[in-house]
Amino acid sequence: MTKIPKPPSPVVTDPDHGPPGCGEEADAARWLGRLTARRMLAPERPGPYTLGAGRSIDVPAGSAEHLLYLVVSGGCAVDTGPRRLTLDPGTLLWVRPGTLFSLTAPSGRPTVLHPLRLAGDPETDRDLAPVVLVRDAWELRWLVEALPAELASALPHRKERLRGMLLVLFSSLLRRAEMGDEPGVLGASARRAVERFVDEHISGRPRAADLARVAGLSPDYFTRMFRRTYGMPPREWIIHRRIQHAATHLDRTTSIGQVAARYGYADGFLFSRQFKAVMGVSPQLYRSR
Repeated sequence: MTKIPKPPSPVVTDPDHGPPGCGEEADAARWLGRLTARRMLAPERPGPYTLGAGRSIDVPAGSAEHLLYLVVSGGCAVDTGPRRLTLDPGTLLWVRPGTLFSLTAPSGRPTVLHPLRLAGDPETDRDLAPVVLVRDAWELRWLVEALPAELASALPHRKERLRGMLLVLFSSLLRRAEMGDEPGVLGASARRAVERFVDEHISGRPRAADLARVAGLSPDYFTRMFRRTYGMPPREWIIHRRIQHAATHLDRTTSIGQVAARYGYADGFLFSRQFKAVMGVSPQLYRSR
């Protein structure tokens, strides 16, 4: 078993604010700087669509893409594990890649949603909150509706227009989000510190207490905040993250046993069982895709 070194003392004790000169704004600028027209993906279905009364959109293992939903009418609820939030008309929901969630329309009426899809960027996506929710975002509706049409067009300067529209949309969402974290969840600097610490010790067995020290919070309070932020307890989230890392190394030149050992699994059966629970298929089937 890999020994986890004692985490460094946090730079700041307030998880909602980073050290001077960095933090949310710098990370957002870096993410926006890598935003290109090529990352805009065609919608799976054109235009707004209706989610029938009592029906749901379930993404239990998280998506590989950024998913955005503008609630046009009807309202719905979003679940991210233990958290359940009501989305009124005009609410814009942005879900980061790898975040499990479900959207459910109320039993009494349907919900009209306008979706958008954006390819992920593993290098910078981890600096973003798992879920961004902006209420009363009607001023951004024209962008949500115009982006798919621009993507499908063959008019001059299409790439430049797409990038410009994406920058306006996402910079507006980030600005609204950075004006204040949602109460009851981990702040952006705490999320960054925790995710980086786990990634640096991904083959070990970091404990919730280790992550709490990184975030500068007591273990009990941290665990409650973590569940509200990520939708699962720390131990389960660490397993998900470790398996997702391992999946990127499953190719035909490396044995499954070698990958399991690289990520701290002495027991290949345990690796296979956790891999299937997270990814939905066995390591063998995943590698053969």
